[in-house]
Amino acid sequence: MGSLRLGLLVGLLGFAACDLGGVSGPNGGGPDASTGRDQPLGILCNATFKVTGTFQLGQAQPTDIGGCWPVGTWTWTATMDTNQCQTPPAILPQYQFKVDVATDADGNYNYTDSYLTDPNAHYKLKVSGDGGGLCQGGLEIFSADGKQVWNMKPSLEVGNVLDGFGEYALYDSDQWN
Repeated sequence: MGSLRLGLLVGLLGFAACDLGGVSGPNGGGPDASTGRDQPLGILCNATFKVTGTFQLGQAQPTDIGGCWPVGTWTWTATMDTNQCQTPPAILPQYQFKVDVATDADGNYNYTDSYLTDPNAHYKLKVSGDGGGLCQGGLEIFSADGKQVWNMKPSLEVGNVLDGFGEYALYDSDQWN
């Protein structure tokens, strides 16, 4: 548990250390698009979220698998932490994805995932171990034009509790393609 907290703290400090500008920009309170990392990346404004939720185990973890076992349903809500956009980004009432597993003829585990909140959305989903034996999800959701990106990072804690953070960025070009 201590390594998870340390890893999460280091990750959050790394995120907080990013130069987001600080000068009121043309987008109504956001960073000036001509400074920091925003201009080279085409970011017009950004926001951050806090994530809380629950994990429902889908299948018991086999004894031959150690560490991260993401199989189940991940459900969480997000609350605005910081906002530098003139129009605050939309936050859905709930986010949910599911990880399933099957074994092939050789006994290898094959994982599949699905974004349950909006299966037709443009999204990228990944779950990985964070070194402490628990898992961290990474869900990127893209608007239809690809210019808005929500990057949610729920972390699975002891007791099937999710916490974590999220980021939002509005770009000047399509990030999906």
